[in-house]
Amino acid sequence: MTTTPGISRRAFLHHGGAAVLCGTSTGLSAVEAYTPYAPRVVDAAGAQADVELLVRALRTIHPGLTRRRSADEIEGGFERLRAAVRGPVGEFELYREISALLALIQCSHTKADVPARFEQWRRQHASHLPLRFRWLQGRMIVVSCVDPLLARGSEVRAINGRPVADWMQALGLYISVDGHTPWSRDANLADDGDLMGSGFDHFLPFVAGLPRQFELDWMSPGDRRERRLRLAPISFEAWLKLPREGRAWRANLADDTNWRMVRPQTGYLRVGTFVNYRKPVDAQALFSRAMGELKAQGAQRLIVDLRDNGGGSDDAALALLDHLALQPYTYQRAMRLKAIRYGDLEAHIETWGDRSALFHAPEAQFTRTPNGWYERRAQDFPAQLQPRQPAAAAFDGQVTVLTSPVNASGATMMIAKLKDMGRARLLGGRCGGSADGPTAGRIFSVVLPASGIRVRVPVVLNVMAVEHFDPRGGITPDVFVDETVEDFLMGHDQALSVAMRDGVP
Repeated sequence: MTTTPGISRRAFLHHGGAAVLCGTSTGLSAVEAYTPYAPRVVDAAGAQADVELLVRALRTIHPGLTRRRSADEIEGGFERLRAAVRGPVGEFELYREISALLALIQCSHTKADVPARFEQWRRQHASHLPLRFRWLQGRMIVVSCVDPLLARGSEVRAINGRPVADWMQALGLYISVDGHTPWSRDANLADDGDLMGSGFDHFLPFVAGLPRQFELDWMSPGDRRERRLRLAPISFEAWLKLPREGRAWRANLADDTNWRMVRPQTGYLRVGTFVNYRKPVDAQALFSRAMGELKAQGAQRLIVDLRDNGGGSDDAALALLDHLALQPYTYQRAMRLKAIRYGDLEAHIETWGDRSALFHAPEAQFTRTPNGWYERRAQDFPAQLQPRQPAAAAFDGQVTVLTSPVNASGATMMIAKLKDMGRARLLGGRCGGSADGPTAGRIFSVVLPASGIRVRVPVVLNVMAVEHFDPRGGITPDVFVDETVEDFLMGHDQALSVAMRDGVP
């Protein structure tokens, strides 16, 4: 078994053919009742075939493969993956090595789904940390825990003898984020709706094996005395039931949008997600109602809280932008594809929508670029590429947008456009994502037959109609207000407080 830099080999033991992370105590009933999972071993021929299929799919389809990294760096990643499958390989190790390659690409939409058998096992069997946490100022701060002794605001300093900073560094190697945005990676390690609850919990088994117990070195709020607590892991379903604060796991626009007045003449609109495909609503009508009710209550200033919003559906992001714009605008300059025909790769691709339209679209729907790519004709995609008008109910007062490292994908696109239009003042933490546009739009799941691993490969490079952006990724707010541990302990929303004062005589 190989280990990851920063995690000591002495922290691992083997049990039932799988690596297990253990503490020092014995005799716990949770350990005795442990139900093991036996990772599959993929034979060398099957693993090598999976890797070559993945490499070919990335080269053929991915429009951002060398956007952030050089061709030599990507080829080096391919060779490291090939070296990992020269012989039979366990499904955990293969998943880990594939995830390392995908993280190298620096695209948040490029990631691997675990084999369905293991995902189902984790839902009912214990392998998650028995707590939720926030990563604040380089510290793991407890949001909730199965043991009331580890109260809200407690700090976990080490897990199974290793400092939490080591764990974050080691597990962070497998987190896919856009560009150079380490703040986004840390946020996803604490909570990620695309993974099994958090990046930390998601990747822990693949790096350290399945946990039998957790030995936590911790301190209570205001007490510098370090203590030790041994707790059994919990299932993913149990993790979902832990009390949370703020961001909901896989929220929907319909349920995670609310508004109110926070002071005279100042309205507040929280949009926790732009996801509008699991429980669809009329996004235009939703935001028209919000603006109408706030203006009827006298709102002349508006605080738009997007801090928990990682992106989602174009219709939701565009609807909100329509209700904040004062002038006609165009959202995107172009939508570019590396290929529109995929040969025998089509048989290994799962996706949504009309497969005939996706894989056999007439070439007349595209124009060829000088580098041989395909650009969608603007007249065929009016929502993103055609000029748009402000909504009839658009808010015409001062706008402040609250931002955070959670922002990525469609949320960052929308924030970038608002900033470029000079329509909003940004206040809060640094965003993730790509202000100049992510590789997304359509996501193909490439199914690797021998291992059962599915790899998400984006199809479209979205080019935003913005003049200024950071080519490294992310967005820096106009007013930087990062959440501190002290703010969290006191339940004080410093960013909202500053926004409520900002620009008020």
